[in-house]
Amino acid sequence: MITLTLAGIFIMGLVAHFSGRSPGGHGLLGRVLNGRAVIVMVFTATFVVLWYSWASLDPIPVVQDEMSYVLQAQIFARGMWSLPASPMPLFWEQLHVLVEPRVASKYFPGHALLMAPGAVLGWPALMPLVLQSISGALLFVLARRVANGGVAIVAWTIWLFSPMVLYFGPSYFSEATTTTCWLAGWYALLEWRTNREARWLMAVAFFVGWDAITRPLTGLAYAIPVAIVVMSDVVRLGKWKDLAYATLAGMLVLAILPVWSAHTTGHWTDTPLALYTRMYMPYDVPGFGLKTALPTHYVTPELAQWNMVYMSAHVKHLPQRLLTLLGERSLYLWISSWGISAGILGLFAVIGLATLNRTTAFALASSVFLLITYLSFGTPAAWTLYYYESVPTYMFLAASGLAWVSSLIGRPQGTPPSSTFDWRSPRWTRALVVVGLILAYPGIAAMRLIHAQHIDDRKHLMPFYRLLASIHDPRAVVFVRYSAMHDPHVTFVRNTANPDAERVWVVYDRGDVENARFLASVPERKAYLFDETQGRTFQYDPRAIE
Repeated sequence: MITLTLAGIFIMGLVAHFSGRSPGGHGLLGRVLNGRAVIVMVFTATFVVLWYSWASLDPIPVVQDEMSYVLQAQIFARGMWSLPASPMPLFWEQLHVLVEPRVASKYFPGHALLMAPGAVLGWPALMPLVLQSISGALLFVLARRVANGGVAIVAWTIWLFSPMVLYFGPSYFSEATTTTCWLAGWYALLEWRTNREARWLMAVAFFVGWDAITRPLTGLAYAIPVAIVVMSDVVRLGKWKDLAYATLAGMLVLAILPVWSAHTTGHWTDTPLALYTRMYMPYDVPGFGLKTALPTHYVTPELAQWNMVYMSAHVKHLPQRLLTLLGERSLYLWISSWGISAGILGLFAVIGLATLNRTTAFALASSVFLLITYLSFGTPAAWTLYYYESVPTYMFLAASGLAWVSSLIGRPQGTPPSSTFDWRSPRWTRALVVVGLILAYPGIAAMRLIHAQHIDDRKHLMPFYRLLASIHDPRAVVFVRYSAMHDPHVTFVRNTANPDAERVWVVYDRGDVENARFLASVPERKAYLFDETQGRTFQYDPRAIE
């Protein structure tokens, strides 16, 4: 990868050097890159690459968080905020899912609401892929606006084939929604600052609000820099009416939260996330050190194992370790972003700092502020998904750094050394497109590796799903008995958005006596027991064991 990158820089310099009299940016290539069709191409290519990386035509959710988001999207697809609780909810306990007083995801609703159209169509993966593709297209449009089409192509290529995007992009995590909000909000902010039309400031407020109802801490990190810029302009220009309209737009989005809460917890001010945290994970809140409050609800062995894993991050999360934590998280973010280039593209991102203007400096400050904001929360340093929204900024810096270097290498002969070249000049477009093609080559190899990784991630679930498919009874229930070595990030127990229509229920094994009570309430369902230790499913009658 290093050799290819260096070769690309050399070729870029040569192409730029010999393109002086016929700049690619003003010819057919320039017209293509400045047109609308290329945006459709970027969207489509992003969709195809990430769908391939997902390694399934209809990918199943793998980890607990993904399952929770998909469940909520399916609930929304039925036109409901939540589902009635089961008469025996302890059998349905699932990480990140409330099973009482109502059944719903604990997570804020912004992402699941956007996934609902895919759930209606029976293809939940549709909207995550669409959202990621919109983000790719927005990155291209923004980079083209502040630089040129060549820089935009390189930035999008580096972003698309970065390990973080190839791995986390094809998933059901909510960062698909928040990344789109970040980039779309930035575009709207640029438009408002250009033409001062109130509709664009209303769009900014809409995306800030949707960000907040998806991932509140991420929304806060995004909103503060935006608010500083907007308020500065409003005070200076007297755009108070624009601010009033925008505030109304943002409040209408935020009004979803009390409605969602009231229909799930029964209280307008008590969110499902807050209730779930009190019930099962009282330590999982912003702040320093481990909170010693006890869960208010029974905790399954599976959840207890999960809590042991994540409590350790809070134990080490202390004020005196903030610089160390920042360093650790920055290092993992660096590795996740630039892994396929052995870090060399990261070095060009550092060089890209020389190209900063007010617009790109704002994007960089917002991205760094996201990393700093999450220092308020105890999280594993390696879980870089929390900073996914910042990745487009760093990829743009790498592309602009490459363009800046090309402007030095491609300096025409006889030019005084003191002359300043505009790295955004269209004369570099042809050279940058060549580099984008070169960088795509190792990116395709990385795509294949992560395609295989996604297959590997599902290997522990697929045998279980095949076991369920082998049950041909018209109505059945499978009790899951977890092994002592169970991975707490995944679950076999699953709540569904329409349990009455489900042929096979999958519930928690709570011992023969309790299982018998459960079966007495659903005598029409034939019972099976899945033993994870043996990896087998048995016909099961707990009443006979008694």
